[in-house]
Amino acid sequence: MKLRRTHALVVLGALLGGVVLGWYIRAFAVPAGVYRGAIIRDDNSGYSLIDPILACDIGPEDAFPELNPVKQAITNTIADDIRAKNAGAISVYVRLLKSGKWFVINPDSTYAPASLLKVFIMTSYYKENEDYPGVLNKQLVYQGSENPTDDNPGEVIPHLTSGQSYSVRDIIRQMIVYSDNDAFNTLVNNFDAKTLAAFNDIFTDLNIPSPATQSEDKLQFMTVSAYATIFRVLFGATYLTRDDSERALSLLTQAQYKDGIVSGVPASLAVAHKFGVRSIPATTTMPAASELHDCGVVYYPGHPYLLCVMTHGTDFADLQKDVADISKVTYQQMDAYYASRPTAATSTPVVGK
Repeated sequence: MKLRRTHALVVLGALLGGVVLGWYIRAFAVPAGVYRGAIIRDDNSGYSLIDPILACDIGPEDAFPELNPVKQAITNTIADDIRAKNAGAISVYVRLLKSGKWFVINPDSTYAPASLLKVFIMTSYYKENEDYPGVLNKQLVYQGSENPTDDNPGEVIPHLTSGQSYSVRDIIRQMIVYSDNDAFNTLVNNFDAKTLAAFNDIFTDLNIPSPATQSEDKLQFMTVSAYATIFRVLFGATYLTRDDSERALSLLTQAQYKDGIVSGVPASLAVAHKFGVRSIPATTTMPAASELHDCGVVYYPGHPYLLCVMTHGTDFADLQKDVADISKVTYQQMDAYYASRPTAATSTPVVGK
């Protein structure tokens, strides 16, 4: 059943629009800084005697002074970039996923998540499939755009064939691996009531702002801490099933964008990540601007960590270098942090598994 043209669908349909450097989201700013230090519980668990936890912080960020050198190194890098006018705003979230230690830099700045929202689209279909098996095998007609060259920054991605039918599973892969807007539009335009409910539930369950409930007068509404939550629950397999969480992260390790977080770590390491780009046209009062974000799990051997970087500036190339520099200094600091600590026996995920 096709979804009625509700406000939610109208906003979702406007989430990604082709522009020179990427895509933008029509949403608006909401109060920031309210997602830190909270316990996120599964209020829809259906149980009366237990209260399942989806994600939590074991302490405030200042409870982990041992991470101060890591934070200071990143802060210095950000300061250098802003001083050089390579960026106007940069926010960074770092979490050691085995221990739960974390910190955030510039937590209250808000950004338009752009293609980062594709992770939520994937998650909503996976969640629906848990209750209604077979959803991922459903055939949809791929809706190709009239301008297939308007793709990821710096490259033309391989597209599926417009008008041909593919499974939801295959279209999700196309959307995540290549950040394909046509795949995104195909999936969103085929939302039924169950898919929309699963999509809206993600934001409610994780206590983060949803684009489907926002007006369209402003664009920025997501903090770096809020967005990091979706990767936290995927890594912890606390929202989707273990198999689906593994499946989602596996797709994210295959993402073809390599010029952000990935370029700052050794090529041998897997990185499960998603990037987002937004180009802001100039107005009579403001110059043209760009936003670039990259968020994901870096599988440092024995000690995977979550790194989310959100940036705003005037030049996409500068922002891309900023993200890469932050990723590089984060990896170097993690290397130093673990150098004097016993290394846990572990296997390192293979890139592209």
